[in-house]
Amino acid sequence: MARDFSTDPFWRVAAPLTVCDEQSPPKQADVVVIGGGFTGLSCARRLAQAGRSVVVLEAEEPGSGASARNGGMIGWGHRARFSSLAKKHGPAIAREILAEARRSYEFTTSLIQDEGIDCRFQVTGRYLGAASQKHYGELAREADLLREEVGLSIEVLTKADQAREIVTDSYFGGLLMPTHGALHPGLFHAGLLNAAQKAGAQVIGRTPVTGLRRDGDDTIVETPNGQVRAKEIAFAANGYAGQFSEALRAFERRLIPLPSFIIATEKLGSNRIKALMPGGRMYVDTRSVHSYFRADPDGERILWGGRASLNPITPTVAEPRLRGHMASIFPELRDVDVSHSWTGRIAYTRDTIPHIGKLDGVWFACGYCGSGVAMAPYLGWRMAEKILGTPEGATGFDTPAFNPVMPLYNGNPWFMRAIEAWHKFLDWRDGVRPAR
Repeated sequence: MARDFSTDPFWRVAAPLTVCDEQSPPKQADVVVIGGGFTGLSCARRLAQAGRSVVVLEAEEPGSGASARNGGMIGWGHRARFSSLAKKHGPAIAREILAEARRSYEFTTSLIQDEGIDCRFQVTGRYLGAASQKHYGELAREADLLREEVGLSIEVLTKADQAREIVTDSYFGGLLMPTHGALHPGLFHAGLLNAAQKAGAQVIGRTPVTGLRRDGDDTIVETPNGQVRAKEIAFAANGYAGQFSEALRAFERRLIPLPSFIIATEKLGSNRIKALMPGGRMYVDTRSVHSYFRADPDGERILWGGRASLNPITPTVAEPRLRGHMASIFPELRDVDVSHSWTGRIAYTRDTIPHIGKLDGVWFACGYCGSGVAMAPYLGWRMAEKILGTPEGATGFDTPAFNPVMPLYNGNPWFMRAIEAWHKFLDWRDGVRPAR
């Protein structure tokens, strides 16, 4: 570790947390939004623009959660593949779900431009490396489906071709998505926070929701700092539903909170990074114990994220594990210093696609399965349109049911050790080299 090693996200160097003044929520509002990340702020911005009185309640400081802790990769895509979606829901619904992914990218990049958010956004493309020959064949077939069924731009690269994108022997070729991009998530969150407040939304930090109680046509929102009477409630806390106690138990049963971990290396210099990643892309791979990595916005460091564990561990415990993952792809980096190591929580769903709608009287948009940089602002906007009752509220996610993860599951993912062992078995079965 570097001498100035920190467990705060690297992004906070350029985008420190906005500390909210101590304040009590108002007595009444049209809409209370629970969660001050990308989803909640995008929802609040649209509602405020439509003239609604909106209060965003964040359990900690705005930006404390995954919205300002992720890898800053933005594009279209879902954890579920088109082939599996088509098998379960039919080709028509599968096409619409994948079309929503493309719309989310278009919406969020337009939002950045419309609001003038300086978040270091650039179109870099993304490379998905196949971790085995079997995975390469699966990716090539999936690429054909996506081109034919959804019209997405994808290039299949052989192992020889991929040398122009990444210099490693660990991948057997892969897919290049040239329209994907990169941004600074801390700066994007700060810009979205400013946009929501400029539109008229009130954002209050350090105010967790401790209870929801119906009172006629309204809902009483209970917090340690006072109560708010609201006409509508919007859940936008994603992997942090557990911070809001019993108030959101229905969402805890439908979301699996998973930790994701990232390290930032010391400054390596742009020449050294370009020698390893000449394509200058965002990079991900197909290992079950997967990695995602990129250069920082200045091109001086490598940011490396992945599944150091499916169970909560500290950033200092995660650091050597991620370093091992990095060294398995780039042995040259085994001994570099690490300046930052941090973690955040994403949320998976039973069917590995996002969900949006209304449950037990609460509007919701959640379950991005690690692809929320584009999807969270987009579905926050769509949720606002649902609340407003406009046609723009309809989405391709409206048909699949938002079912609980499993019977007897109440938000505590007790089965993660078994899942972690299963993922390692799948990698072994498919001929994937160990991540560490």
